[in-house]
Amino acid sequence: MNNTIAAFIPSLFSNSLVYDPPVVLTGVSFRTLDLNGREKLARHAPQPEHLAQRIVKEGLAKEAAVISTCNRFEILSVGGTGAGIRSFFESIIGVKATSPEQLYQLHDQRAVRHLYRVSASLDSMVLGEAQILGQVKQAYRQAVQAGSIGAHLHHLFQSTFNVAKKVHSHTEIAQHGVSVSYVAVRLAQQIFSNLGDTTVLIIGSGEMAELSALHLCSHGCKRIIVANRTVERAAELAQRFGGVAVALADIERILDQVDIVISSVSVDHPILTRRSISLRAKNKPLFLIDLGLPRNIAPELSELESIYLYNIDDLATIATENRALREAAAQEAELIIEYGLLQFERWRAKVTAQPEIVDLRARVQRICSDEVARVVANDLNIQEAIATKLAYAISQKVAHELTALLEQRLGINSDQELGVSPWERQTLVRP
Repeated sequence: MNNTIAAFIPSLFSNSLVYDPPVVLTGVSFRTLDLNGREKLARHAPQPEHLAQRIVKEGLAKEAAVISTCNRFEILSVGGTGAGIRSFFESIIGVKATSPEQLYQLHDQRAVRHLYRVSASLDSMVLGEAQILGQVKQAYRQAVQAGSIGAHLHHLFQSTFNVAKKVHSHTEIAQHGVSVSYVAVRLAQQIFSNLGDTTVLIIGSGEMAELSALHLCSHGCKRIIVANRTVERAAELAQRFGGVAVALADIERILDQVDIVISSVSVDHPILTRRSISLRAKNKPLFLIDLGLPRNIAPELSELESIYLYNIDDLATIATENRALREAAAQEAELIIEYGLLQFERWRAKVTAQPEIVDLRARVQRICSDEVARVVANDLNIQEAIATKLAYAISQKVAHELTALLEQRLGINSDQELGVSPWERQTLVRP
């Protein structure tokens, strides 16, 4: 083999795949930062799309997206240095992280696996919580609109959605009713044995409020009041469940008529305070579930007699009871995630090798052309045009064989990037 190619091949056949540019995930979650810390972050952090745009603009990364929920705040970046993103994140929080565990940072394969697990709801406070996938999709849309996302994150997010879809369609991870709203209803049942005899006030009209109303109705609740900043929006939700709508300003007036309050609205200050319940009968039980971040209900209300207040972190207690029901499904989901990670690794290998493959083809063609030129110079009877075509044809065949050998060595396939997974194949052959 020509020395220029012989010297070039070993560099292509490296055993280790290095992410270039690197993928870094930096963040905090309910596992590392308490409710007060997450509440502070939610109040002071810029909008996710603005934050992602700023990261790219300041040269901290080539691509960036921000996942912001009530249980986590994570920056996913491609390119740049992890140290730069960490310092940037600490400046957002306003304090320096006291330990690596509080502000975690994952690189390359670990970062991708973490994103897969988050989107498949394996890292949620409530195992199998389906809402997180929608929140990750929102982070992707915001990054696209901000122009902070490129080819690597585009592919990573699409791969993530594909993995999450397979987890939910091929396992029973979400079939045991442990979403946050469902857990809220379970808590209500511990106080009131018959929800059909209760009146429920839902503050907010977003997805969390709608799911809460849906679960309450499915458990026999017939009287629902919906309060929202926009009465028209509250009326739309109330109409779906045969309830009534009121404005936020009317909450104190009707509070004495309700037994359960589920609040999930975005506010700067608590909606319900000691003053709010001052006119309520003291011995009448009032069950409060605060799903908002920042909190919608003043924490000190839990000190009052006959008041039962639970916040987002409190829901983890009941979620633990149902975790055992999903452990088997979670183990199967982990296998799907590892398979998805393998597919992403193959894509990265292909992207990483592409410039070298192009260079290899150019080298082969140049060698063939040089050889033809030498033959033509020595034998004028050979037509140059024919010789040139012959050189090109030979170079393409040789380059194709070398490229196929390279892709086989790297475990990638040009014709089919994502194959049929073992569990899908198993499903297809079932009678």
